[in-house]
Amino acid sequence: MVKEFHSPNDNRVTKDSKEFNKIARGMFLSGLSCFMQLYLFQPILPAIGKEFSINPAESSFTVSFSTIGIAFGLFAGALFADRISRKHLIGLALICSSILTVFSSFVTLFPILVLINMLKGFFLSGSASVAMTYLAEEIHPSALGKATSLYITGNAIGGMSGRIVATLITGWLSWRWAAGAIGTLCFVFGLLFIIEAPASKHFEPYKTNAIKNLKAMSMHLHNPLLLAMYILAALNLGSFVSIYNYLAFRMQAAPFFLPHEILASLYLMYLAGSAGSMSAGILSDRFSSNRILPVIVTLFLAGILLMLAPSLILVFLGLAIFTACFFGIHTLASKIVAQYSHTARPVSISLFFLFYYAGSSLLGTSSGVIMHKFGWASFIFTLCCVILVILFISLFSQKWTKQTLLSTQKTSTMEDKQYA
Repeated sequence: MVKEFHSPNDNRVTKDSKEFNKIARGMFLSGLSCFMQLYLFQPILPAIGKEFSINPAESSFTVSFSTIGIAFGLFAGALFADRISRKHLIGLALICSSILTVFSSFVTLFPILVLINMLKGFFLSGSASVAMTYLAEEIHPSALGKATSLYITGNAIGGMSGRIVATLITGWLSWRWAAGAIGTLCFVFGLLFIIEAPASKHFEPYKTNAIKNLKAMSMHLHNPLLLAMYILAALNLGSFVSIYNYLAFRMQAAPFFLPHEILASLYLMYLAGSAGSMSAGILSDRFSSNRILPVIVTLFLAGILLMLAPSLILVFLGLAIFTACFFGIHTLASKIVAQYSHTARPVSISLFFLFYYAGSSLLGTSSGVIMHKFGWASFIFTLCCVILVILFISLFSQKWTKQTLLSTQKTSTMEDKQYA
């Protein structure tokens, strides 16, 4: 097991303190708001397709362009996010994005709806780009796994509740009412975040040097461990978004023919995601993250294979396993990047999420083309190939972690002075 080095003078927040709880609650609200908005259109793609007379892959643009917007925003954030207070940036992102979500409920032209979703994603990147940095700066490494899992649990519950609310309101009224309701609720969450989250004690905004940040990007991309985690993140979210983008189309067709009330219950599987995130976070505080990772990826593959079955029970079981493992993988990869990015950490974490959301956009839409042209079985087979690549990366992560740890211990002092 690789031992992590921590300075004895580290005075960041530890577990069970009041500050830890305030940070955890604030970041939970941030994750809740961000992911309620980001994927609210995902379960109602059939309704979007019907209203605008477009196919499933085209309707997925409402989701994919949101994540494209996040990817663009993360690139900008990697260069300039250090100029703004962490808390102020997250709060501004949540408020502006919720206003755009409400506005989207009034749009009548599909290209305008896609454009608004891309702008919404750009604003949401303000939260995504610094959330993990904020945690890594304020939380002691011994508690970082728990803090990360709580934040990602907020992501999971936000994603779940947003999808359930959107599905039910769309079935009872229309997708426009669903967008308006979620946007209003997320505006309230944004205000609560601003009230609850404490200001950072380990960061002061400063004027960043874009050239140095671009050099830092290049440095991180040449780090085998970090590059592996970036690619893993892209494939992990791309697989996950693909399933949830097109599952509604599958479950509304033969042999299931599920009504919208039962279809909404599929998104209760996000509770399994919360369990997966919390379990991975707790285990990673006790054991090496890269030893746990291949086990979870193997279960991830098993879960998606179960979704080939014509049995509703097996599909539900497969989805639960798949969802829990996705959040577990994301928790571990996020923690690894936060821990081993000792130099220019905000740039590294922004790169992680840039890959993460770029993978969602590219794979989320391209897999829809496969499903539309070749069917569900070919769609699942394609995603299995993607997960095998994730498994390959996870199996080599321990070797790359050892190399990175040895390199970091020798050079971190010099590099910290260079990028300070």
